[in-house]
Amino acid sequence: MPSMEKNLFNLKFAAKELQRNSKKCDKEEKLEKAKVKKAIQKGNTEVARIHAENAIRQKNQSVNFLRMSARVDAVAARVQTAVTMNQVTKSMAGVVKGMDATLKSMNLEKISALMDKFEHQFETLDVQTAQMEDTMSSTTTLTTPQNQVESLLHEMADEAGLDLNMELPQGQTGSVGTSVASAEQDELSQRLAKLRDQM
Repeated sequence: MPSMEKNLFNLKFAAKELQRNSKKCDKEEKLEKAKVKKAIQKGNTEVARIHAENAIRQKNQSVNFLRMSARVDAVAARVQTAVTMNQVTKSMAGVVKGMDATLKSMNLEKISALMDKFEHQFETLDVQTAQMEDTMSSTTTLTTPQNQVESLLHEMADEAGLDLNMELPQGQTGSVGTSVASAEQDELSQRLAKLRDQM
């Protein structure tokens, strides 16, 4: 499993590197736009066009780096889940071995203590799984509510004094399976509250 943890570290590092590259491209885009403005002021249309093409290329690269960073983040979250599940599985395996030895000796107090520990391990597993699912859903860009994205785009356009005429195709909203997800979330919240009360 250390190799999995190393892979997780490498994935997180790669995501950060992609974000840095995206920011670098944003800076380059701003510089190119400034050069476009200067060239236009000097009346040099051909140079302005070259800088405009560079600015657009930098913008596209920035978006691509950001998109790839989000994908790598989502993969990292899945690897984190695997690492966590492996740790919990090892703990549960230890409990099972102890339970085998205890059942052979038929010491009821030890059996009771081990059963409590076993149940505790399962509850811990449930909580960690819920946390990993929350992390995965927050890092996967596909689950971002489209109405919030749309609202932010319009807000930014209003601040910049621009008219944003972007319409999402019908049916592409972020609410697919919302009722099922909210029901599952309620159940997980209740289990988490119960676990906290027991501790």
